[in-house]
Amino acid sequence: MGFLRSPSQATQITKYSGLQIQTTSSAIPVPIVYGRNLIAPNVLWYQNFKAWPQKTGGKGGGKGGSSSSATSWTYTADIIMGVCEGPVAAIGYVWQTSTIPTTLAAIGLGFFGGTTPQPVWSYLASIYPTQALTYGGTCYVAAANFSLGSSATISDNNFEVAGILAGSGVNGLDADPAQVVYDFLTNAQYGVGFPAGSISGATLLGNNSASFQAYCGALGLSMSPVLNSQEPATSILARWLQLANSTAIWSGGLLKFIPFGDSAITANGWTFTPNTTPLFSLTDEDFIYAQGEDPIQIIRADAYSLPNWQTVEIQARSDNYNTGPLIAFDQSMIDRFGLRVGSTITAHEICDMTVGQTVAQLMLQRALYIRNTYKFKLGEEFCILEPMDLVQLTDSALGLSATAVRITDIEEDDSGIFTITAEEYPVGVATSVAYPTQAKSNGAPSASISPNQVNIPFIIEPPPALTGNDSQLWIGVSGQSGDPNWGGCIVMASLDGTSYAQVGTIGAPARQGILTANLLAYGGANPDAGNTLAVNLTMSGGSMASSTGAAASQGVTMCYVGGEFLSYTTATLTGANQYNLTGLYRGQAGLPSIGASSGAVFCLLDSSIFKFSIPSAEIGQKIWFKFQSFNIFGDALQDLSTCAAYTKTISGIGSLGPVASALAMGTAMDFGRIAGDTISEIDDYGPVSSAVTTAIDLGNVAS
Repeated sequence: MGFLRSPSQATQITKYSGLQIQTTSSAIPVPIVYGRNLIAPNVLWYQNFKAWPQKTGGKGGGKGGSSSSATSWTYTADIIMGVCEGPVAAIGYVWQTSTIPTTLAAIGLGFFGGTTPQPVWSYLASIYPTQALTYGGTCYVAAANFSLGSSATISDNNFEVAGILAGSGVNGLDADPAQVVYDFLTNAQYGVGFPAGSISGATLLGNNSASFQAYCGALGLSMSPVLNSQEPATSILARWLQLANSTAIWSGGLLKFIPFGDSAITANGWTFTPNTTPLFSLTDEDFIYAQGEDPIQIIRADAYSLPNWQTVEIQARSDNYNTGPLIAFDQSMIDRFGLRVGSTITAHEICDMTVGQTVAQLMLQRALYIRNTYKFKLGEEFCILEPMDLVQLTDSALGLSATAVRITDIEEDDSGIFTITAEEYPVGVATSVAYPTQAKSNGAPSASISPNQVNIPFIIEPPPALTGNDSQLWIGVSGQSGDPNWGGCIVMASLDGTSYAQVGTIGAPARQGILTANLLAYGGANPDAGNTLAVNLTMSGGSMASSTGAAASQGVTMCYVGGEFLSYTTATLTGANQYNLTGLYRGQAGLPSIGASSGAVFCLLDSSIFKFSIPSAEIGQKIWFKFQSFNIFGDALQDLSTCAAYTKTISGIGSLGPVASALAMGTAMDFGRIAGDTISEIDDYGPVSSAVTTAIDLGNVAS
C-alpha cells in the first residue's frame, strides 16, 4: 500500500543481539511460598532471541509533512522463568513495572505448577528436545516468542502466587499458621528435617483445645510467608510464633507449641480453651533462699519505658501487596506517660489488614501490660514444672496472695536447684478485640481490562483548503459508549479486505457525536448569531470547551457537521455530554454553509484526528479499514478478527483543480459518513446525494 511505503531516509537505532540481563545468579535458593503472596521470578532458560524492525515516521498529513523515518527494534525470545517451590495452585495477578495488575494470559505466559513429577513443556520438547527439562518440584512460567519490548529486557515481573497451603487459613486466602509450622519442620522435600514424632501434635494441631491451631483459628490469624533468602530455621520459627503471640518449648522429648492466650474464644469455627489452672500454689515454705535474701525477687518495668504506640509493617494484599504500617495504640497510656513509640515490627508474612491489626494489638498489649518479672528458686520436688506453666505466688512482704504468674524460663544448677523466671498473668491481655480495619487500596484498575470496540468511525477526505492541495484521509475514532478504559487503537488497512497492514496508531478518542436539532444553512456575515448548533457526544463521552471569537474565526474550533465545516465560540453544557454551540463561524474550509439535519454526524477536528497523505496512485482504490482497540495502559489489544471492517474509496478531492473546486463551492456535497453496517461504504452516502440527483458527491468524482 502506498502510504505504507518505506521512507527515503532512515535513522538506525542500536540493535541488541541477546537478552539484556543486569544481574544473574545460579546460587540463589528456590523460594518457598506459603499461602498467597508476591514474588519475583528468576530467568532459568532462554533461546531464539529475535529482533524485529519497526518503521516509524513517514510522510505526514497536512502541510510540511516530513519524509524521514526511523528504524527502531522490538525483541522476542523463548523463555522460562522459575517462580518458587511447588506445588503451586495458581498464579493470580501479575505486576510489570507498574501498580496496575495484569494476568499471565494477558502477557502470553504459560503456567507450570511445580508438581513432582512434572510434565515437560511441549514446545520445549518439540523445538529444543535436548534441553527439555521437566523442572520437577519447581513452579515456572514459560512462553514462546515472549515480548521483550524495545529494550531487550524482561520487565520487573512480580507474581501473586497461590502457594503451599493457600486457602487453609480462616480468611480463605492465606495459610493456617499451624499447618505452615508443621510443613516447614517436617516436609521431606524442602523442610527442616525435624522428626514428626518429636512434635507434640496435641499442642500444635486440633480444635476445641488449647492448641496453637485453635488459638490462631479463633483469633482469625493467618499468614503467607515467603522464604527467599538464607536464614536460620530457629529465627524463622521464632518470628512466626511472635506474630501469632505464641512460643515453643522443648520438654519431655517433644517440641510443644503454646499460645499466650488466656481467655476462651469461639470464632471462625474454632474454639480455643486455654489451660488456666495453676499447678502449684507456692509460699515462703516452698522457696529456697539464703538468710537475708527475699524469697521472691521482683522487677517492675518503668511505665515511661514501655511502648504505647506499636507499628507493624505488613504487605497488604488489598493495596497490590505494597508494604505499609498498621498501628495499635493506647490513648489512656499516651495521656498519662506521653507518646512512647515501639520499634516497628516487620511482618511481610501478613497480607490481610484485619490480621495485621490483630497482631499489632496483641503485641501492644503484651509489651505494655505485662510489666512485672519474678525470680525465685525451688527444689527438685518441683521438677515437673516447665515453661508456660502457671503457678500461684504468695508473699506477704510483696503483697502477693495466690497471685498467678506464668513461668517463662527454668534453669537447673548442679545441685538440682531450679531458678525460675516468671511474668505476671493479667487475664485478657493475650486476647485482642476485633477492631474494624479499613482495607487500603489504591483503586487502580486492571491493566488487562478489555476496552470497548470503536464507534463507527468518522472518515473523510478534507477539501484542499485544509490540506494545502494534498490528498489526505482524516479519521476520528472513539470507544463505544465513551468507554473510560479505551486508550486508543491501531489503524489497520487493506486493499483486498483480507490482508491488513498497520498504517498508524490513534492515541486519543475523537469528540464525535450527532446533532440533536436541525441546523439551518447560513449565507450571512460571520459570526452567525442567530443559529445554535446542538450536539450530543454520548457515544464518545466527549466534552467541549469554549474559545474566543478570534480563535474560532481562524478555525481553531473547527468541526465537521453533516457535510459543512464550521467553528464555534461558546460551548454551553445542556446535559451529560450534550452542548449548545453558539457564535458560529459558518462556511469554513472554503466551502459554503449548507446546514445539517438532526441526527447528522458531528466531529470536532482537533489533534485527536488521525491524518495521512494519499499517493496519487491510490486515488480510485477502495481501502478497507479495521481499528484494534487497546486500553488506557496500552494492553488488551483487540483481536483483529473481531474488528468490524469499514471501506472508503479514495477520490482525491483534497487535491482537486480550480474547476472541481468551483463546482464544490456551489454544490452540496458529502465528504464522509457514519455507517451502520459491519462492512460499510463510507464515501457514497448522504441525504443530499441520495435525495437530490443534481448534487455532486465529491467522494466519487475521481472514479
